[in-house]
Amino acid sequence: MNRAPKVIPAILAILIILASLPMVDLSAQWNQIWPVSETMRMQEEVAEKMTRDLLKMDSFSTLLGNILFFAVMPAIAEEAFFRSVVQRLMIKMMPVKNGAWVAILVTALLFSAVHLQWLSFVPRVILGFLLGMIYYLTGNLWLSILAHSINNGLQVVLMYLFQMHLMQTDPMASGQSNWLAAIASLVVTGLWVWVLQRRAKPVIQ
Repeated sequence: MNRAPKVIPAILAILIILASLPMVDLSAQWNQIWPVSETMRMQEEVAEKMTRDLLKMDSFSTLLGNILFFAVMPAIAEEAFFRSVVQRLMIKMMPVKNGAWVAILVTALLFSAVHLQWLSFVPRVILGFLLGMIYYLTGNLWLSILAHSINNGLQVVLMYLFQMHLMQTDPMASGQSNWLAAIASLVVTGLWVWVLQRRAKPVIQ
């Protein structure tokens, strides 16, 4: 039995997420300078501190546990709700025939808003939109879960490497990308989305 047709969309979903990282990082830099109240900025700082405390890792087993609790489990829960339920309902509610992309964007906005972290609102919208496209183009929820898990899991792994002094750059600090890298990221991400659209069978959701 040829498994290639099933493996290729999974590889493309991962490539889409990885290719988007510089673009997402630049959007995070811009989002950080939004004019928000001092109270809101303090809340963001408290949330970041809590995240750093929760992601303190001193062993490989702790790393595996954090990947499970901060990458895999949230990805399953959030994708099952936002993509499988909210996005599908949004698509059905669209008054225009080809309103799927609008529905995907609206779902991504809701996905980001419920996190209540406004200084990371834009990068989360981009992530939500890409995850929504992966699900819409393939009709396979496990692919959006996989992509979501890769995105979150990569952050956990990078934090582990940073804490183990195996890398010097703080993965929770935006500012690693410039405009050139972000534009290249946008182009490559768009290319992988186009390839996925070509390889995936049209799905009516």
